[in-house]
Amino acid sequence: MNPAEYEALRAVEDRHWWFVSLRREITRALEGRARAGGRWLDAGSGTGGLLAALERTRGLSGFGLEWSADGIALAAARGLRRLARGSASELPFSAASFDVITSIDVLCHRGVAKREALSETHRCLAPRGILILQVPAFEWLRGEHDDAVWTDRRFGRSEIRRMVETAGLTVREIFYRVSFLFPAAAVRRLLSRRRTGGADPPPRSEVRPAAPGMNAALGLVMSAESLLSAAGLRLPFGLSVFCVAQKIER
Repeated sequence: MNPAEYEALRAVEDRHWWFVSLRREITRALEGRARAGGRWLDAGSGTGGLLAALERTRGLSGFGLEWSADGIALAAARGLRRLARGSASELPFSAASFDVITSIDVLCHRGVAKREALSETHRCLAPRGILILQVPAFEWLRGEHDDAVWTDRRFGRSEIRRMVETAGLTVREIFYRVSFLFPAAAVRRLLSRRRTGGADPPPRSEVRPAAPGMNAALGLVMSAESLLSAAGLRLPFGLSVFCVAQKIER
């Protein structure tokens, strides 16, 4: 990720509606699938927000892997200690080391070899281990945010399913997230496409503080979506693809 974005991420990720709703979805996906005390790797742990939250709420023994020294420094400042610098495409861990691996908006980044990263995930998962993967959806939604955080690909649900299954994992569920907000967000993205040219300012990401009232309102929308999603109501569009897969030895 663009080094300039790490400070922005650390400033908002604990309370921002996007990250709060994502952690809630991950927690739901782990229910009945991951035992308390299991070993967990957050591959692409950024500034440690997910790592800190799930260690506290799920009782998982978490390890963070992050390529950026800036991200590791900010995660360490939270008091996190099980941190390593490395690439998701070449995990510096032994085979079958983890019961859970999370890969949240990492596979989309330039510099991450997609096939190799999924192959490494398969290698490092224990038998019946769980992968929770999220990536941004729909290449036609590419915008300034993607340029700012160094996204080189946005994906469709069927593409992610194919890639995960090719890596030897069994998909347990795969769906689009942030669906209720998708129409407004898509219109906004399409209307605000950046012009190309040397005079353009540097791209700016959407990782920024939200006004308290707006943050609360969007959080309520995402809470409603999560409840309906858990009940099986999932729409064929959204801003992210969310996938839960399992390593099944045959």
